[in-house]
Amino acid sequence: MKTLIIFNEIEKVSFLIIEGDYSIFNGVKVNGSYGNGFEDEFCEFMYDDEGDCRHELSTDISLIENKQWDKVALCTYYY
Repeated sequence: MKTLIIFNEIEKVSFLIIEGDYSIFNGVKVNGSYGNGFEDEFCEFMYDDEGDCRHELSTDISLIENKQWDKVALCTYYY
């Protein structure tokens, strides 16, 4: 099983396909006033202790078009 993570950073939207079911992150709103409750887990998943992204994100829309994923999580980062 693979999950397509759509990471909306307001000024940029990027994508990541990762092995496993990460659909619990759907609806995460980092720095927002409300979300789905998995914001802390999402930040630990996405960033290391230095604040660097643990995963290689892409802005290539073909990741969505190839449909090689089973689950989707739309995550938003508010500045």
